[in-house]
Amino acid sequence: MNSFWALIARVKKGRWRYQLQYFDQGWVLPLVARLPLRLVYMLAKWRGAFNAYFSRDWAELAVGFPYVGERSANAFREIFPLATESEIRKMVFRRYQTTSREDADSWLAIHGRLDELKMDLGPIRQALGMRLPGRGLVVVMSHYDSLFLGLVGIVRCDTAVYLMTSDIVLDPRVHPKVRNFFTLKYKRYQAQMSGGEFLPAGAYARDSFYEVLRMGGIVAVVSETPASPASDKGTWVQWLGKRRKMADSALRMAIDTNSQIVAMRNFHTRPGHIAWEWSEMLDPKVYLDPSQQQVREQIYAQIFSFLEAGIRRDPGRWWAAHLLEDFIVAQDGEYISNTNNSS
Repeated sequence: MNSFWALIARVKKGRWRYQLQYFDQGWVLPLVARLPLRLVYMLAKWRGAFNAYFSRDWAELAVGFPYVGERSANAFREIFPLATESEIRKMVFRRYQTTSREDADSWLAIHGRLDELKMDLGPIRQALGMRLPGRGLVVVMSHYDSLFLGLVGIVRCDTAVYLMTSDIVLDPRVHPKVRNFFTLKYKRYQAQMSGGEFLPAGAYARDSFYEVLRMGGIVAVVSETPASPASDKGTWVQWLGKRRKMADSALRMAIDTNSQIVAMRNFHTRPGHIAWEWSEMLDPKVYLDPSQQQVREQIYAQIFSFLEAGIRRDPGRWWAAHLLEDFIVAQDGEYISNTNNSS
């Protein structure tokens, strides 16, 4: 028996995990996504459990060593100090299953099957009804459940959406089949945006998004990410039990363009059935001076309180948990920077 587990340990460390992505994203998922929806999501759940056991997140496979599961477990222990190790493991497994389901959602989009999903658009219409005429809207999201489907729902309410993305998936260490998957994914979802665009963070994207907001459009930003340690930008927020410095491009865009700002999350209530929840619609204009740090914190605190509530309610849906230890943390009146910058 000991030799059996020794073999399993060697297999888990093997290069096969990286190479298997060729079949996974090149054959398995494209074929699975052509099955009836019930089978698509059932197989995605099994795939997620397999990925959890063998540490098969595309990011950890790209760097050549497992870390996402361990770091996610550490994050969940920090957020839920009273949780048992069994409960922590379940959260980590659910995190991998969430990303696997999100991959399945994306392949459904690639195959043109999004119309088969059931979407409750009532909460979106109610939220959009709170918009002020002529004003832009910044929608803040977290890496929670299947966020791209959240944008599709907004567009189905006859509103174009622009999204700030990351080009980290273009890193040459990422398997070519995974890079191809992300290229197809962004292309197909962008085609659903009613003329909106997906642009990677940078000067061109910033200028484009500012113009969209000044014209009364909608820009979505996945914003629960650490502020750069080398930057003087960032806004401090009490979030997930500590005071952390958050990337604040979403907040700055809202302030600079006189736009409203709101937080949103969407999630599968059951496989193939999508629901939405929204925070209060905030208007930076009503605050005395939104350019001041204290006022920015007051605005952003409400946004991240909403995002935190979703994470605490169902932590396994938050697939960026492994980034928690990268945040700059304030403690005893001093700012402390974590030095582990894995992504």
